[in-house]
Amino acid sequence: MAIRTLGTAGEKYQTLLNSLRDQSIPANKILVYIPYGFPAPKETIGIEQIIRCEKGMVTQRSLSFEEIDTEYVLFCDDDLFLPKDFVERMFDGLKQNNGDCISPEVYYSFNAPFAKKIAYFIHSFVSPRPDDGWAIKIKRNASSSYNNHPKKNVLPTESASFACLLCKMSVHKAIHFEDERWIERFSFAAGDDTLYYYKMFISNHRILKLFNSGLKHLDAQSGIRPNIKKKMYYHKMILFIMWYRIVYSTCHKRFHASSFKFQVERYRCIGAFTWRCIFGVITLPLEVIYYKQPNFFIDYFRGLWAGWKYVHSEEYKAIPKFDAYK
Repeated sequence: MAIRTLGTAGEKYQTLLNSLRDQSIPANKILVYIPYGFPAPKETIGIEQIIRCEKGMVTQRSLSFEEIDTEYVLFCDDDLFLPKDFVERMFDGLKQNNGDCISPEVYYSFNAPFAKKIAYFIHSFVSPRPDDGWAIKIKRNASSSYNNHPKKNVLPTESASFACLLCKMSVHKAIHFEDERWIERFSFAAGDDTLYYYKMFISNHRILKLFNSGLKHLDAQSGIRPNIKKKMYYHKMILFIMWYRIVYSTCHKRFHASSFKFQVERYRCIGAFTWRCIFGVITLPLEVIYYKQPNFFIDYFRGLWAGWKYVHSEEYKAIPKFDAYK
């Protein structure tokens, strides 16, 4: 298994290590990927191997992983508690549902308080959806919808949490996640989970979500937080790039690129994203007041414009297409 960490989660990291040691299916080895310049954590169970690497939310999940020689890999953040049968249940979910990758429910959107669901929608346009046999779906505006009343413990999904996943190593390597390191040049890695899972989905691999796993996210908040004054600018810039990359540029997945339906679908994607942006302007005063940042009014539009310019830049055009490995 592989742990992504900065080595600063303290007791919560020790909790993760202890829960890994106690698994009914033990790890072949525990590899801890920590960036150069960060001290190795003093917390230990005596069997981990420290691997030095470059820093970055995407970078630390898109290394060559030459040290991993097993068919499956369990990726974890450093602030989780896993019940004793967690890995066993993840494997059962994969095998019984013919999956390539499985991730547990981490943030519990489906049973969150009503007020929190409203907050999800206002902030990120994330919305509930009646049970249709899927966990999470990516919408045409690049936000997502979640199953509000899942009837099964394991469901197929188009996205999941990046905090924990069990995956076939061959599938992980097949999607070339290293192509998505572009997001780290903006010092704001929001959306890295969507990039990973949706890239896997659009490449015709089967992703699953496990509900009621017993996993607890301890939220060590050990990552470096973005500058609040630049938050709106980078958020909207990455939002536009994400929409353009994973939605607008992959319309041909559903329809032939020369067909009338394809052209209609492109306009539907544009319309959905435009409405999301309009709604964002309507709710923008709430964020200005909450964060006490009047500059958000200008940065909202500056960020969208910067995103448009980036996807038309030579740098972006040199990145392999999102569905290049379909």
